[in-house]
Amino acid sequence: MDVKHSGSDLRTILAPLVVSPKKRRAYYAFTHVMVELMEKHGLPYFAHSGTMLGAVRHSGFIPWDDDVDVMVPSEYADQVNALIADVGAYGIRLGTSQTVESGLVQFVPQNPKILGGANYFMGFDIFLGDLVEIEGKEAFHYASDKFRRWFRKRYVFHDDVFPRKRYKFGPLSLWGMRDPMDYFNRAGFKLDEAIIGVHKASREKADAVIAQLQEAGVYPIVDPAVLAMESPYHPLELFELDYYKES
Repeated sequence: MDVKHSGSDLRTILAPLVVSPKKRRAYYAFTHVMVELMEKHGLPYFAHSGTMLGAVRHSGFIPWDDDVDVMVPSEYADQVNALIADVGAYGIRLGTSQTVESGLVQFVPQNPKILGGANYFMGFDIFLGDLVEIEGKEAFHYASDKFRRWFRKRYVFHDDVFPRKRYKFGPLSLWGMRDPMDYFNRAGFKLDEAIIGVHKASREKADAVIAQLQEAGVYPIVDPAVLAMESPYHPLELFELDYYKES
């Protein structure tokens, strides 16, 4: 096999996009705190979008993914509002989307105990999901009309979510969909090949990496070593929620 097709060479090309171990460590700490807070407020969240794909394909974050996506049934809007009122005590602020009415609430950490010296933007997105009828079955779809228009096929049937399943997620475990395969197939998330999806801030860098991969004839990525690649992170200790509370 030509060396340019090897998993090690692919990882070299991908390196500029792979989130640094220092930032990834902070992301796992942040995810830990947010999960503990959602559990505290009785929110039956489940991993969604790239976070769900990462849990299945990489047993953690997709190496170049730079946010967390979960969904919460819209009937728990009051509990999400209680979470919003609580996060400030843990050094977490709201991001650009701040209300349950918008269908998306974004959280951003500022707590040094979470960041561990990292100084990067991090987003944890909670999407509200309306229970709607599709093909004669109950399904969760974005509560936001805007997101439903943009991502028409990203609904997931209720019985494919509940009862939820625990997934290894780096040093953590997350609740996810009981069976995400129908959701993956419909929404275009694949286990046997990877494409690079990033946010606007990383778009230029991503385009350059994609161009290299295309030139090498290895895009979309199908190399098993890369598809199973775990996102590297610096070692971290995880503590009970009160440890992260700011005085």
